[in-house]
Amino acid sequence: LNILAPCPRGWRHSSEETMSVAKLAADTCYWPLYEVDNGKTTVTYKPREKLPVAEWFKRQGRFRHLFRPANTELLEEIQAKIDQEWELLLKAEAQSA
Repeated sequence: LNILAPCPRGWRHSSEETMSVAKLAADTCYWPLYEVDNGKTTVTYKPREKLPVAEWFKRQGRFRHLFRPANTELLEEIQAKIDQEWELLLKAEAQSA
């Protein structure tokens, strides 16, 4: 069992935003929700509209540095990696059906 637990103090967001920050992690596919049972992969949450990971990062002060102009390529690389991992997860689900 692997759980994402937002930390308002460490992640630098308000306590009131904790649930929305956690939901954004899933909506951006940074933190995909899936299970593997007896080798069968099931994606348990597929966002209606997959949001860019930047939307999740923007809500947290700890990622402020990613929005400097010098880090544009880094943010693009992170998005590409998340997109790649998401596609692999969907493929794993399709193959184990």
